[in-house]
Amino acid sequence: MSFLDEEEHYRINVFDWREAFPQVFEGENPGFDAVIGNPPYIRIQALKEFAPVEVEHYKRAYRAAGKGNYDIYVVFVERGLDLLNKNGRLGYILPHKFFNAKYGGPVRDLISSGNHLSKVVHFGDEQVFRRATTYTCLMFLDQTGNAGFRFEKVADLTEWRATGASIEGAVSAASATADDWNFVVGAGAALFERLRQMPVKLGDVANRMAQGIRTSANEVYVLDLISENGDLLKVRSKQLGRDVELEREAVSLFLQGREIKPFRTAASGKVVIVPYSMRGGRAHLIPQREYEAKFPRTFRYLSENKTYLENRERGRMRGDNWHAYIYPKNIEVMVASKILVPDIADRASFALDEAGEYTLTSGYGITFKDEMNEAQKYVLGLLNSRVLDSYLKSISTTLRGGFFRYFTQYIEQLPIRTIDFSDAEDAARHERMVGLVERMLSLHERLAGAGISREKTVIGHQIAATDRQIDRLVYDLYGLTEDEIQIVEGIR
Repeated sequence: MSFLDEEEHYRINVFDWREAFPQVFEGENPGFDAVIGNPPYIRIQALKEFAPVEVEHYKRAYRAAGKGNYDIYVVFVERGLDLLNKNGRLGYILPHKFFNAKYGGPVRDLISSGNHLSKVVHFGDEQVFRRATTYTCLMFLDQTGNAGFRFEKVADLTEWRATGASIEGAVSAASATADDWNFVVGAGAALFERLRQMPVKLGDVANRMAQGIRTSANEVYVLDLISENGDLLKVRSKQLGRDVELEREAVSLFLQGREIKPFRTAASGKVVIVPYSMRGGRAHLIPQREYEAKFPRTFRYLSENKTYLENRERGRMRGDNWHAYIYPKNIEVMVASKILVPDIADRASFALDEAGEYTLTSGYGITFKDEMNEAQKYVLGLLNSRVLDSYLKSISTTLRGGFFRYFTQYIEQLPIRTIDFSDAEDAARHERMVGLVERMLSLHERLAGAGISREKTVIGHQIAATDRQIDRLVYDLYGLTEDEIQIVEGIR
């Protein structure tokens, strides 16, 4: 469908129904008995290219379009409800992204405030449309309110089409609010609800959950590491197309996200120039003269790229701060002791950067409040466990190939089992977790330096055994029954 076709399509559907069918909106029960469709999926960024006036009109006229960079389909949901008579029903196929997206808040509120949900068929990462990567659901709404609704989760689209096989169950209308929609049915529903109601979440104990840095010129600041010689590094510059030397203290090890694994980080082979120093817990750009005196080789390299750096964003960086990032955010988190997590992964992949050695992009650095009594390593063990990962996969957005988003809006909801240090048994659990995590970190370090395959195999078995011990301890900490353990481990 072309943009022109899309524009005509949404104009007709959103605006013209009352004029096209005036008799439908007359009498004691005005409106349609049913509204069925597949609304267009167009973000406002695209709409602005051919319909900027309409974009602003929707924001004013439609409650569902009132927040963030909405997609036009949320307007269709509101308009569809508005066109129903008092006994009418609506059925749409929609992206299920609005279940958890910030822009989906208003339409979730609209639907939940009237208890309109009747049934949802959630296709997860199954692809309904052959030529488009769109994660969709079927959503059925009633104009009259319902005390509850049916939720159906489809794991295999081909099987569902042939036999209707799915996991299905009843959900209370109270579970659907303006907050994120995370509906779980089947064997794990009771466990999910119990974990959801735990009072302390990761967001409560975290000080910052910061996205990685944005240098605004990775081709200059990010370089491939070739070799180390004392305090100097030999690196390859993509921008210059040749090797240069930099001071080791002028750079940080750089991660792109995919190198962050459970309990470890893989080497990316890259470093990033960070022209900032820390004062009073904040990052400050190092002035040119001071920078040149402290890091002459790195300053010389940046100077070779001065014209390029100055011309970023139409010359915005001309002046004394030409060597700065345009948006120097989260640098103070990068140099702090933190837990790292990529933004997309197929399983929990939380690693510890205790010394603040790593700067990253496409992920998050998590620091903790000073008043948190539990050790970082204790929390690290919880985050990498099967229990919390199964919980996250129940609330996160599914992606093709079995991957999930580990964005802040999801990981901040992870329930954290705090420790009562006045209880000797509970305190002992804490120390045992710390000990197991320290063993895991040590094993991964040994594995990275192992030479022969036999040694790697032995260490690999020890890592797997330690991982199982951590899981068993988490089962104990969270009070899982044997039946619940089997659910988490996929046995049932």
